[in-house]
Amino acid sequence: MKKILVVLTGGTIGSRVEKEIINVREQSAPVLLEMYQAQFGEDDVFEVIQPLNILSENMTPKDWSILCSKLWEIKFENYAGVILTHGSDTLSYTSAMIGMLFHYAPVPVVLVASNYALGEKGSNGLNNFKQAVDFIRLQTVRGVFTIYQNDAGENQVFLATRIQEAEPYQDQFQAFGGKPFGKMEKGKLIPFAGSFQPSLQELCAKQDKITEEPVQFKKKVVVIRPYPGLDYHMFHFEKKPAAILHYLYHSATACTEREEYNLLSFMERCREQEIDFYTASYKETNGKKYVTADKILKAGAHPLLNISLEAAYAKLMILYNRNKAVTKEDIMKNFYFESLQKESV
Repeated sequence: MKKILVVLTGGTIGSRVEKEIINVREQSAPVLLEMYQAQFGEDDVFEVIQPLNILSENMTPKDWSILCSKLWEIKFENYAGVILTHGSDTLSYTSAMIGMLFHYAPVPVVLVASNYALGEKGSNGLNNFKQAVDFIRLQTVRGVFTIYQNDAGENQVFLATRIQEAEPYQDQFQAFGGKPFGKMEKGKLIPFAGSFQPSLQELCAKQDKITEEPVQFKKKVVVIRPYPGLDYHMFHFEKKPAAILHYLYHSATACTEREEYNLLSFMERCREQEIDFYTASYKETNGKKYVTADKILKAGAHPLLNISLEAAYAKLMILYNRNKAVTKEDIMKNFYFESLQKESV
């Protein structure tokens, strides 16, 4: 079997604990692979690179640029697959970005993380790595996935563009749409049924790159989420962003009354400053809708449908940092199953 390329970026899976402080260690590859060999006694051949070594909460667009440039150099066909280790805090964001940019890979690309540092009681990091190895060995599908064991002991397999940030109490990840792609069990992939899930045939179909050169994430996209009392008068952009992504309440709504809280007034101000304005996520834009949602659409918001905040952000960051103009077709295109369904707008 070909080698498996292991791409290390730091995170908890590459950390150690000293005096109750968790931080990345200088040499994480030997620890992870030595633990794997000791635990499973398998002779998988790994090749290791480490473009980053940071806690994922410190991940910035500059780090994404470094990571993407390194992945762009990889000849994926020379490997059985790729495992990318990452911190859990921003795992869902990097997963979405890698999923869209590298969905064309002819082999599985799997992101993994850990809830606790390797060797700590209850750590699932080594297990997640093992499941990724087994997933690659199967050679069943191609594309980009994230594998993470939940607190029930299930080895969940997420499409990289559908995993959502872990909730802060039990640290559990969820899939946009409610159900992961599948799970790993006894070395086998068990896909979950669902009309919104891509088939194995769709996943194995040849995919085209969405850009012909590495993306350098220099242009910024600002993300805003609504809450009662969000005062838009507090936003003054000394540095004008390329775009704003305003995620909405679950009914595709936000406040449209009283000047300081009025999204419509803020949108008008952004339009005057020539800042592109996007709202998400809509189940649909036709048919019945709340009057507030109708006002937002009529005010000129560019709608993104059936997409998580992480995937919407990654998509806009990629599009605005390619060397070409952003079109409506670009926005509506489903790059790697990030939208659960498509609609003509």
